Amino acid sequence: YMFGWPQASGYEAVQFCQQHPEAAWDIFFYCLCGAVGQNFIFLTISRFGSLTNTTITTTRKFVSIVVSSLLSGNPLSPIQWGSVVMVFSGLSYQIYLKWQKLQRLQKKRKTT
Repeated sequence: YMFGWPQASGYEAVQFCQQHPEAAWDIFFYCLCGAVGQNFIFLTISRFGSLTNTTITTTRKFVSIVVSSLLSGNPLSPIQWGSVVMVFSGLSYQIYLKWQKLQRLQKKRKTT
């Protein structure tokens, strides 16, 4: 797609990287981090399931938004804070339900 037709921008990207080698390294490390991240996603799903992976991803994004807002000095609006509270409440409830389920399973194991 990048090199297949005359309007493709692949040649411009290669030319840019030749003119700015530091950008080429940034692109390389960005791709490397993405590949490593994909491996962690695969391992998380295969070992713990998709629900755990979704919880991790949502929590990471949630924390990223709040920290970014606080550090950048761009405050969240009341509606946005309401959304933050809803996400945090949902995650907390999900963790609580999972903890309850584990407690029941442990109780069953002790009685049998």
